[in-house]
Amino acid sequence: SITNLFFSDNAANAEIKGVEGEFTFAPYSVPGLTLAGAFSFLDTEITEVLTPTDDVQEGSPLAFAPDFQGNIRIRYEWDMANGMTAHVMPQMVHSASKYTDIIDINKLRLDSYTTFSLTAGVQKDQWSVEVFGENLSDERAEISGNFNFDRPRVMINRPLTVGLRVGYTYN
Repeated sequence: SITNLFFSDNAANAEIKGVEGEFTFAPYSVPGLTLAGAFSFLDTEITEVLTPTDDVQEGSPLAFAPDFQGNIRIRYEWDMANGMTAHVMPQMVHSASKYTDIIDINKLRLDSYTTFSLTAGVQKDQWSVEVFGENLSDERAEISGNFNFDRPRVMINRPLTVGLRVGYTYN
């Protein structure tokens, strides 16, 4: 007797429309300032179910395809009187909600999230020191998930993390 029988198949056809981009702007009029970021806008839809099943629905979005994702970072550097170069850099990351699967019984909805980070530091010659804070709002961002053994499993980002980086560049 066969107790575990399964097969793999293409479940559906889909249509994906979108635009993505990235940018870096360093204005000549403000030396040391850099603005950088990236974005993506997506519109995904299952257009035709190929395998006879009620678990995949036409019109549903594709897995791990949020409508919008983006990040922005501003870095400002300046020279100090003692020969050091200092910097400060805030950053924001955002993702809209998304689903983890196209199969309804395995599908989890992951909530949208926004996280903030900040670094500040100094550099002189080959040495650098930087203080950083990641996920400053301590957001529990749902970044991935699946359905295993009839239990939803959701992976979240790291919690609020603060630290110190010390670096030395060998020549």
